[in-house]
Parts: sequence; structure tokens; C-alpha cells
Amino acid sequence: LVAPGIPMTFMLSPHCCLAGVTPTQGGILNLNKMIWQMTGKVAFFSYWSYGCYCGLGGRGQPKDATDWCCQEHDCCYALLKTHRCRRQTDCYKYTFSQGDIQCSDKGSWCERQLCACDKKVALCLKNSLDTYQKKLRFYWWPKCKGPTPPC
Repeated sequence: LVAPGIPMTFMLSPHCCLAGVTPTQGGILNLNKMIWQMTGKVAFFSYWSYGCYCGLGGRGQPKDATDWCCQEHDCCYALLKTHRCRRQTDCYKYTFSQGDIQCSDKGSWCERQLCACDKKVALCLKNSLDTYQKKLRFYWWPKCKGPTPPC
């Protein structure tokens, strides 16, 4: 779920925590919370090292709809990287009400776009819950072969 070569660390962002930000703010913190709110799954336990794209970078053909969500999220983050956005540490705000995520219109362009990327993957993961396969957890990365889809 992170740009190629950037690990999807479902850990607390030290920059946001040091700034006194609560767990409802901040790139990785918000991504984790959004995923939980939309899917009912704890991101680290359900999506870390899932398929070929959920986790460390990504390569080859995505294995299922969930893996495609992660591949698209990688692409979204890759675009933010070209704008020098700090994808894992930028702090942004959003609200969640009645199953809907609303990104704040306040904050920098990078913060708003980061929220949009995270919202998109959370919705995608929710929509692919019915095809989630436990056998793709801890997928052996060398088995990720075939052409890597373009962004």
C-alpha cells in the first residue's frame, strides 16, 4: 500500500507522535484507522504482506481485488512522491460518519491528496472484502511474477 520501495509500515509515525498528534491524525495513523473503520479489519494483521502489493513495495501481477487496491495505492503514493509529499509522516485530518470518510479541506495540498489516496484504498478494501483470501497473507514475494501493471 505504499509507493514502490517504500514499506507499508503499520507503525506509529514518529513525526506525528512527537508533534503531539493524536491517533486520529497523521499519514500512517489515519490509513490504519480508515482501513479499520471501513473494513473492520486491523490493517497490520490483515493486510501487511498480503499478495504482491500490500506491504513492501510490489511487483508482478496483483493476485486478487484486494491486491489491486494496494497496487493502486502504491501508484497514488508514487504520484505524491513526485510532488515531494511526505507520505508516511504528513499529518492530515478527516472525519468518519455513517460509513463515509470526509477529508478535511484544510491543510497543505500534500495533506489533502494523501488523505484522498488513503480514503480511496480504504473504500477499495471495503469493496473487496468478499474476495479477501487468507491464503494470500504472508504471500511469498518471489512468486510475484508477470508484468507489473503501469500506474
